[in-house]
Amino acid sequence: MKTAIRKTLAVLLLISVFAAFAACKKEPPVPTYSDYTYRTESTTAPVDETETVKSEFYTVDPSWQRNFEVAYKYFDKSTSEQTVLIKETRSETAFSAVYPETGNMIYYKANGDSIDSYTVVPSEEQYVHSVLKGKSISELSSTYMKLTAVAEDLPTYTNVLFMADETVAGRACKKYIQRAYTDGKVTETVYVWVDSLFGLCLKCEDYDADDVLQTYWETISFSTGRVTDSSFGFDLSIYDFTEGEQ
Repeated sequence: MKTAIRKTLAVLLLISVFAAFAACKKEPPVPTYSDYTYRTESTTAPVDETETVKSEFYTVDPSWQRNFEVAYKYFDKSTSEQTVLIKETRSETAFSAVYPETGNMIYYKANGDSIDSYTVVPSEEQYVHSVLKGKSISELSSTYMKLTAVAEDLPTYTNVLFMADETVAGRACKKYIQRAYTDGKVTETVYVWVDSLFGLCLKCEDYDADDVLQTYWETISFSTGRVTDSSFGFDLSIYDFTEGEQ
């Protein structure tokens, strides 16, 4: 049963990356950080910017999204009891999302004014090639990019507290806690670790009112600016691709 759940989750995540590319503004079926910010007047009003508060701020710099290689763990209790390992790689001309535990993969490669798309799901014997016409890698918004997006003004919310400077994946982060309340009782608690240099959420833990973990992700490794075409290294000739919808 657990194997089936893990397989299904991996397939869904593959589809989410594809959907995010095909319709750039469409949200993936996994939570984005915006799901954890509570937008009521009582919880989002800025606090006074004292010197102490300013030291807890970070700057959102999305430049890393053009060229990166990451590995991260993801868990969503509403979908599965399993934690999934995912690797994403992106250059100016290609993108891939790989699930090492299942061998599932999606790979996009620029081809003129179109994209060659390759989907590999070994457990389902699905090997599909399709062409995304009129698309470019620059339009892509991957699951990791959506998942780690965080508001630059998060530290000013009155239900957010800075906790400490910590390290995730060898990178300096600022750790925050955010809580939602109903009738004076805590209904949700979220911990986020925000990268001090680029302002992306490298780690998140989301707990319900009973302090049970609901959603979690953690970056295992992160690098930017180092990816080249040779970084992908896929041998597509080993697969017998069928042609999908154009």
